[in-house]
Order: sequence, then C-alpha cells, then structure tokens
Amino acid sequence: MSFRLLLGVLIATCVFTAAANAHPSFTGKFTLPYEVRWGRAVLPAGEYFIWMDSTVAPAMVASASGSRTIHTQFPVTADSKGGSTSLSITNQGNERTVRSLNLPGIGKSVIFAPLTKAESEQLAQTGQIQTVPVIAARK
Repeated sequence: MSFRLLLGVLIATCVFTAAANAHPSFTGKFTLPYEVRWGRAVLPAGEYFIWMDSTVAPAMVASASGSRTIHTQFPVTADSKGGSTSLSITNQGNERTVRSLNLPGIGKSVIFAPLTKAESEQLAQTGQIQTVPVIAARK
C-alpha cells in the first residue's frame, strides 16, 4: 500500500471518527461536477462530505477519498428561501465559486462568499448561478 493512500485512509478515519463523536448540526454529501473555489481552497470535481457544528461556525469539507479536507471561513447566515438543500455556485469567467449552502430543513442559508444584491441579480439574469444538490444525512 502506498504511503499516500495510507495517509488518505488515516485522515479519512480521523475525520469520520471526529464527525461521529461531535453530533454536528448538519452533515451532508455532495458531488461537484467541476472544479470550484471555496474560500482560499480549490476543490477538484468529485464526491465530498460536509459537517457543520453550527450555522455560524466554519464548515469542514472532506473529499470522499479522504485525500483533501478544508475548513471554510466563518459564514454569515440568512433565512432560507425554501427549495432544496443545495450549494449555490457562481460562474464568473472560468472560475466557479461556492457562495452558499441552502438548508431549508433548519430554515437557514449559510453564506460563505456574499454577493451584493446587484451582483446576485446580474448573475441570476445571465444564468451564472448554479446549484449542486446536497444530500443531508439522516439523524
């Protein structure tokens, strides 16, 4: 077994053990069909898990393989506008950026990279806001 694979398995085990003991307020799984920027990190396309202890605390995002884990910056929260549990991603030029996580089940939207009202309207009109479904874990 290669050292890199062993290290990935070890990290994934620690991440999943910590998550299992922590009882986060939200846990979910999503698949990115393309590379995105999330804060300062760049995440390649693939399957990921997300854990949040609180909607006002940084989230932890880990690749399903355990090879990549990031902590987001402190988010801002707003009331959810309903709809589905999903990530909101903007596409500006060649860069896709995770902006928010909609959590209608708890009535909140967790905003990682706020947009002004004008920016939001312009991106929506030009079809540059996409959503990626997030499957919430059962409690």
